Amino acid sequence: MRKYLLTGFILFITFSAIAQSEPELTVGAKAGINIYSLSSDDLIEDDDTGLSYEFGIYGRIGERFFVQPELNLVSHKTHLITRTQPRVGERDALTVRYLRLPVYLGYRTDYSGPLISRVRFMAGPSISYAISVADNNLDIQRNDIHNAQFALNGGAGFELWVLHLDLTYHHYFTSLLNDGRSSGKGRAFSLTAGFGF
Repeated sequence: MRKYLLTGFILFITFSAIAQSEPELTVGAKAGINIYSLSSDDLIEDDDTGLSYEFGIYGRIGERFFVQPELNLVSHKTHLITRTQPRVGERDALTVRYLRLPVYLGYRTDYSGPLISRVRFMAGPSISYAISVADNNLDIQRNDIHNAQFALNGGAGFELWVLHLDLTYHHYFTSLLNDGRSSGKGRAFSLTAGFGF
């Protein structure tokens, strides 16, 4: 509990300092795709990467150095064969939808090229809350998924005319399944396009 309070305090101080020194605010929306897979898990016999979607809204506070909180609706999909499913050996898609709240600390360059400009680098923590699980033949339901999942995220972005493009990696620290024997954690790359003003 102390480490979460300390992390929150550090983020609050950083946010306050940036907001006071550089009060520029950008508000935007974005949408895109992600690819998702799981790390090794004793309960999963085989898994494949899945392609899904995400979209959300964000606020970026600061110019050169910035803080960027977001609210995203995210769908993660992976194709699994589990050791506990009703029909042995049958592969099916597991799709879980989340509300994700990341907070990024970032640095934006003043690069201005003929095609792209304002290259950004950012990293920060997130918490995702599972809101639903699509029907599947694996006998995995909403109550089989951890409610809250913590991750560390990092990526880069740039502006292309009016579009803001971002490539982000998401490294989850909480196992997907809440079975005590499960250890598989999510890994995802997302590519999003949006606009801000």
